[in-house]
Amino acid sequence: MALIAIDYGKSKCGYAIGSVFVSESGTIKTADLVKKIERFDTVLFGLPLSMSGNYSTQTFQVIKFALKIKNSGKKVLLLDERVTTKMAKSFEKKDDDRFSAEQLLFEYIQNPDRAIELKEHKVIEAQPVSCNFAVFVEVPYDESFSVKEGIGFSKDPYIAYTLFKHGVFVYRIWRDFREAVVNLEKVPEYVIMNIENRQVISELDIKNSQEIVLFFKVVVK
Repeated sequence: MALIAIDYGKSKCGYAIGSVFVSESGTIKTADLVKKIERFDTVLFGLPLSMSGNYSTQTFQVIKFALKIKNSGKKVLLLDERVTTKMAKSFEKKDDDRFSAEQLLFEYIQNPDRAIELKEHKVIEAQPVSCNFAVFVEVPYDESFSVKEGIGFSKDPYIAYTLFKHGVFVYRIWRDFREAVVNLEKVPEYVIMNIENRQVISELDIKNSQEIVLFFKVVVK
């Protein structure tokens, strides 16, 4: 069954449609994108990461729109688009949005395992956490949390987006996150961690970490 691949932009988007090859491609105003997507069960978005592999403001703009599509009942996939963007520039494509969407679709057809399905994650048995500064590791921001500032790490786009929405600076590359934690000017009041990642607490080198770590179980809804 055909799917639609989207190279998302604030004003216009590239799109490509197909299953084993591209049957249609072009550009479309972002305002008209929802209607274009209507007849497809699966939608593939290019995920714009920084060249270092970390998240950017544009990353979260795409995730925000992708969540809107997911909440309408579609299956939403995300695929790192750094390679397709670089290819569009190297080939000097004038219609680089369309070209990027075509390359996204080709990449998915050839390597479907590289795509991540956008899924909601939720903390179960959450407890209230109130502080000025915290460190998050693979835990989505919960409504019971009240954290004024923080930094976090997550490989999952949904978790990263929930943290970003609440003012947490989120890393995707573990090495960069560890370095940021080491160089913190203030000691976090809490380290809020997914219990499945408890083994990495020793890598973060946080003073009195055993006294301030809160472990939570996170499930996919």
